Amino acid sequence: MRQARIYHYRLPIQSGVFVRDQRLAEREGLVVELSEGARRGWGEVAPLPGFSQESFAQARHALIAATAAWCDHRHVAMTQLPPSVAWGVSVAQAELEQKLPTEATFATVPVCTGDPDALLQALSGPSQTPSPQAKVKVGEYEVARDRLMVTTLLEAIPTLTLRLDANRRWRPEQLSQFWQGLSEAHQQRISWIEEPCADPLQSLRCAQQLGFPLAWDETLRDHDDSELIESEYASVWVLKPTLMGDLASLTSWIDSAKTLGKQAVISAALESSLGLTQLSRFATWLTPDVVPGLDTLSIFAHQLDRTWPGAPQPLAPLHDQPLIWVNTL
Repeated sequence: MRQARIYHYRLPIQSGVFVRDQRLAEREGLVVELSEGARRGWGEVAPLPGFSQESFAQARHALIAATAAWCDHRHVAMTQLPPSVAWGVSVAQAELEQKLPTEATFATVPVCTGDPDALLQALSGPSQTPSPQAKVKVGEYEVARDRLMVTTLLEAIPTLTLRLDANRRWRPEQLSQFWQGLSEAHQQRISWIEEPCADPLQSLRCAQQLGFPLAWDETLRDHDDSELIESEYASVWVLKPTLMGDLASLTSWIDSAKTLGKQAVISAALESSLGLTQLSRFATWLTPDVVPGLDTLSIFAHQLDRTWPGAPQPLAPLHDQPLIWVNTL
């Protein structure tokens, strides 16, 4: 006998978080629980406002239809589902079928706001790797301030490398001003600059001219131009499963990156602790040599169902969340 349960959660955000310039006061999502006999599997479906192509209502509708088909032993076409639904259902199936390894390193790259002391404390946490890495958001302020922040961090921690994310905020001249204002020694400690310009072609041209390592994130989802995506000047692919689709599709992206000699990095889209622990398992399994970007749990007031090691937030059990749909066949 197959059964599906769908829970609806709302997790309050501890501090002001802005997503595409809109304040996010809470994170809303769904958790699907699939069961067959004694086996169980869980998956999180949490479209991210401003980034996901589907709304919460659309995801809810698609998830109910997909789980009804699964309970009826009908084929569920993952590629026809909204990405967040495809990811959540496929992970739940993988857990149920014991195809998603349970091992996880829980390593992540901390997001730094510019305070070297706070970063040093974060880098001493239990989930950190021996080679310190951090992520810094740039492009929100003037170029000189960004460059000073990056330089200060690199000088304060001599072995540190940085991943920079501009969220498409820089014009080409600002990007050039930033990069050329860094010393060569500091340039070599920049792992990559993610989506620097609004126009990916401008980002690509700047990477070719300036020689910095370029990472694609939104471009992987916004464009189907293989020549652009696979360009030799874009050396890193940042993969956000919640925004990209099912487990098989993400595996295909990782395989393609390896074939092309690129680095594939698993990244979060503000999932709960349940989703983050599954992303860590996925990253440990398929990208074991790359530390994923999963440092988003600190924005939440509570964890959900599964705890992230060392996280201080209290746990909100899944079965305390509203149950909105049950189907048994």
